[in-house]
Amino acid sequence: MLDERCAAEGGAAEDDLRAVVDGHSQEIAQINGRLDGLEKGQDGLMREVVAIRAEGQARAQAAGTAMTDLRNGLYDLTRQLAEHTGAQKRQAEIAQQALVVAQTREARIKYWGGVCAIVFCVAGAVGGTLFSSATVDDYVFGDVRWLHRHHLVDTGGGNADAPAH
Repeated sequence: MLDERCAAEGGAAEDDLRAVVDGHSQEIAQINGRLDGLEKGQDGLMREVVAIRAEGQARAQAAGTAMTDLRNGLYDLTRQLAEHTGAQKRQAEIAQQALVVAQTREARIKYWGGVCAIVFCVAGAVGGTLFSSATVDDYVFGDVRWLHRHHLVDTGGGNADAPAH
């Protein structure tokens, strides 16, 4: 139908139209070539985007794993620190109990030492008082010659050195 119209209008128009159509065909071919190039570029960009997403997911997974490891390490460290602190507290309690026992023992020793000192002082005072008396001395040590010196009594006979019987 186009040919009939072109024939009716004249032959020169048909050649012009063919030249225009050929020009358009070349432009369409160029546009299609560019479009193919863009599609290839877009495919390359899509591959890069997919690769970047995969890398991001791998990084996120690695970061999550690292955070989990860090969290577990921190938990273990906290637990060990609590055990160590608990052990130190227990050792301090044991040392405190031992100190209290030692102080109690020392207080008892001081108490009984004081009681013994008082008893010995009283006994020494009583003994000193009793043994300073010549009567008690004669009574207790009268038969022991080397401990007891007999008193010399002058009987008027001129023999003052004779012991009294």
